[in-house]
Amino acid sequence: MLSRVADSLYWMSRYMERADGILRMLKINYASSQDDIQEFSWKPVLKIFTFLKEEEAEILATNTRAVLQFMVTDKENPNSVLNIVTQARENGRSVQDHITK
Repeated sequence: MLSRVADSLYWMSRYMERADGILRMLKINYASSQDDIQEFSWKPVLKIFTFLKEEEAEILATNTRAVLQFMVTDKENPNSVLNIVTQARENGRSVQDHITK
């Protein structure tokens, strides 16, 4: 039983750290996109955090709003913040007796 609890707590924490890292990266890149519009590209972010094909990433990278929506709320993107937090919540729900309130 303890190993199941430890495993769920570990993954819950891991997912929350991943979501935090993605949000920080998006915030920094969004600020950069506002500073230098001509030379900025979302392609490196999409390449690191998604499994999109090169052509799909190139098309998506041209629209800041679409990138942010894809990275934060897209249910089809397994690495979206929404999906990652959902996974963390599910791990937390399974061991909620062991989490302080």
